Amino acid sequence: MSKMPHNRNPKILILATGGTIASKSTDKGFVPQMSGIELLQLIPEIANQTRVDVNQLMNIDSSDMQVSDWQKIARACQDAIEQKYSAIIITHGTDTMCYTASALSFLLPDLKIPIILTGSQKPAVLSDSDGPQNMKDAFCVANSKLKGVYIVFNHKIILGSRAYKMYTQNFDAYISRNYPYVGYVKDEKIEILTYPKILNSKNIPNQDVGQFELCPEVALLKVTPATKPEFLSFIGKSGYQGIVIEGFGTGGISNLNHGMLDEIEHIISKCNIPIIMISQCMYEGVNLAVYGVGDQAAKAGVISGNDMTTEIAIVKLMWLLARTKDMEQIKKAIAYNFCDEITDDL
Repeated sequence: MSKMPHNRNPKILILATGGTIASKSTDKGFVPQMSGIELLQLIPEIANQTRVDVNQLMNIDSSDMQVSDWQKIARACQDAIEQKYSAIIITHGTDTMCYTASALSFLLPDLKIPIILTGSQKPAVLSDSDGPQNMKDAFCVANSKLKGVYIVFNHKIILGSRAYKMYTQNFDAYISRNYPYVGYVKDEKIEILTYPKILNSKNIPNQDVGQFELCPEVALLKVTPATKPEFLSFIGKSGYQGIVIEGFGTGGISNLNHGMLDEIEHIISKCNIPIIMISQCMYEGVNLAVYGVGDQAAKAGVISGNDMTTEIAIVKLMWLLARTKDMEQIKKAIAYNFCDEITDDL
């Protein structure tokens, strides 16, 4: 762990993980190369603060981020919490930032401080980069009274369990999906609109399982009109312990695709593999009771994912499978609102 000069009273911790914000141009394209210290030196008004420490946890493209890296970041956050830091800022690549934010939302219960992920769409070394401003905004939120996991990007404060990357290049990269924006940062002033729910350790199933345990064996299937039952069968036989399906509309799977529902029922009842249904649509979510195609999926044993994002549905299932394999417990827990990742009574 590196310290900024004259830092005698560390308060805010920067966890640097790489990403576009830390990238430099190479003959292979932009590659993360800048350290967290170098990033801060680009922002003198932050670098000159006397209460900032930097932990260079890794320096990778977020496309290379693995489940084990989420756990590594979560452990580093927990260590920082125990060291009495008042806030943690994680510099991170944008492509999988929502996955990491989702994972931290479940791996760090009872948060009393803000954990803020930020990054940029252009490397911080470029004169027109959005990185320095995003970091300034992140520091503003770090000094707020918010608790929980957030993405701060383009002046918006987004709950980590509801963040969704909408654009590949636009500076306004993220939206808050099916949940209000927590707030905004304007001219170094914060406007907080809501205080989200924080994961309470008392609600965690199977307290005997380690805090950072996840089951990475969760597959994602986006169904199309051409999806064959054999594809689902292959997933079920490939060692996966859970499946998230992106269905049509409110949760439809074709009844005319002979064998698909039979295969789903077999995977759930015979292989004890839970299947969660979420929607391919951007807003609102799944309601399996609306149409016959959804009703038949429910009767086959599919569990509604309500209005969860793809990222949070995958992470939540990984988190639950590490704690129980009981189908009824999983079904009940998927519907439970742990950290405002799902809307009650949709």
